[in-house]
Amino acid sequence: MADQDRKRKNSGRPDSRMSEELDALILKTATRLFGEQGYAATSVEQIAAVAGVGKQTIYRRHPSKENLFKTVIAELGNSFLLAASPSDEMVSSDPLQALYKTMRMLLDLILSPETLSLSRTFIGEGWRFPDLVNHAGAHIFDPLEKLACKLLTAVSRAGLLKADCNLEETSQMLATLCLGGPHQQMLFGRRILTTAKERDDYLDHAWRAFMTGILVAPAPGPSGKKGR
Repeated sequence: MADQDRKRKNSGRPDSRMSEELDALILKTATRLFGEQGYAATSVEQIAAVAGVGKQTIYRRHPSKENLFKTVIAELGNSFLLAASPSDEMVSSDPLQALYKTMRMLLDLILSPETLSLSRTFIGEGWRFPDLVNHAGAHIFDPLEKLACKLLTAVSRAGLLKADCNLEETSQMLATLCLGGPHQQMLFGRRILTTAKERDDYLDHAWRAFMTGILVAPAPGPSGKKGR
């Protein structure tokens, strides 16, 4: 056993737990620097220095800066889905409530400082690095639109939607109203919806206004009560 420990130390290779911690540290540091400085102005050398790791430690995990940035984006998208996706039981028992709760969770996520910083990087440098913007679309925006459409489909199957609703278009419009508008305003530097109550009130108002047009009955509020 002692010989094995000695060999592990001499090899210089971290065990699995240390490797996972290093992965998380590198991604966290890269996310912050890409958000603060932009993609072009951030180097792998800077990320390594701030994270306190060797440059080769990063390159063993990510062959290039582009690969590292794409991993940051993919992890952000995965974290959104993990946090916002409702349970199958909730979708089955109350699909409308599941959709509302998902929108409310996503509102917090897209207005987080980390998401706003990376969004500014997309906007500011997307014309120079279109492949990165396409990657963000494939790993963040497209999966969230599919999630919204999936939940709206469950609402439709429960017989709650008007028959002429195009589910894909309607889910995109719902996401634009509930999420896109506030996100855009924050990107422009406006300090809006900074408290949980303000976000609750905004989403409640937007939800009722939108659902009035697509539901077959008066739009229930987030608590399941009929709309005022």
